[in-house]
Amino acid sequence: MSLRRITVNGRKVWQARVAYRGMRKSTIRPSKEEARDAEAALLQEVKATVAEAEQDAQRPATLRQLLTFYVQDLEARGKSQDTIVRAGQTATALERLLPELLDRPVSRIGDAEVYAFRASRLGEPSKPATVNRDLRTLRAALKKARPEYRFPGGAFFQEDETRVRWLRPEEELLVLEPMRSPIREIAQLAALTLMRLSEIRLLRRESVHLEQGVILLPQAKAGARPVILSDAAQKILRGQLEAQRSEWVFPNPDGRPYDRSYIGRAFRKAARAAGLRDFHFHDLRHHGATMALNKGFTAPIVMALGGWKTERMMRRYAAVTDQTLRAAAEAVSGAEMQPCEQPVRAGCRPQTA
Repeated sequence: MSLRRITVNGRKVWQARVAYRGMRKSTIRPSKEEARDAEAALLQEVKATVAEAEQDAQRPATLRQLLTFYVQDLEARGKSQDTIVRAGQTATALERLLPELLDRPVSRIGDAEVYAFRASRLGEPSKPATVNRDLRTLRAALKKARPEYRFPGGAFFQEDETRVRWLRPEEELLVLEPMRSPIREIAQLAALTLMRLSEIRLLRRESVHLEQGVILLPQAKAGARPVILSDAAQKILRGQLEAQRSEWVFPNPDGRPYDRSYIGRAFRKAARAAGLRDFHFHDLRHHGATMALNKGFTAPIVMALGGWKTERMMRRYAAVTDQTLRAAAEAVSGAEMQPCEQPVRAGCRPQTA
């Protein structure tokens, strides 16, 4: 057991931590006295949980129990709400399609069960990307309980890597401008900063530091990270912060963050109205990465901009545009591109000798 003073979101608080038989738990309180009281309660809670786990260990753990544990583990590790919700959605899909599988011991889950779930999910029908997301959740959960089990790689569908996930300037106007405020500003900020939807809709006022031109995200998907703000992004945020006094940067009329499904529906409606049938909110992250890469910024810079840990992951989001390839082709032929301010967006014409 221990007490220590830490800083969370710029505030000094006290953290109480306990450990018992390999299980750890912590909580924060505004004062040392409250943290000490919470410490004793935490220890009792952890002891009760360990005792219950030891009792459960006497009987085979089911897939249902494993998925419940996996969601709780995500919460304990401070993963984003979107990640936690998606893990729960996989369990819900199993409950709907193959409920008998959930009550089967984890030791009896193998390739046949994985492919059965894959077939049932695809038959709803669901897109291959959605099925792959469920399979990744199932693989991660099984790895916790059975690290020796080799999840069948062939169960994953080959996803379409050719789908266009960036907007031309005229498409950007057609999609974003007609949207009502603040959904329009949320989408614009996503395109400008490469932030995820969950990071924007749950963005707190205290995380925005306009004087330094940065957002400090305490719990991004890949860990805490800063988001560097352009002048355009700062203008959007300044307008939002000056227009209301909520703790949230983008509150809904009830003062709470917007639901992700509400924003997603509004964005899809605007994209379809602009003639884009398969462009989603998350594709704005692809759009921003593509714009940066095609402006000549290196992979490490784009990785830092979007918070990616590996270049391979960044490359999934950023694409080389036709105009950049055309410029390279002209360079190979000996032609020079006509000078311009924005070669990727403006589509400059080659200048021949």
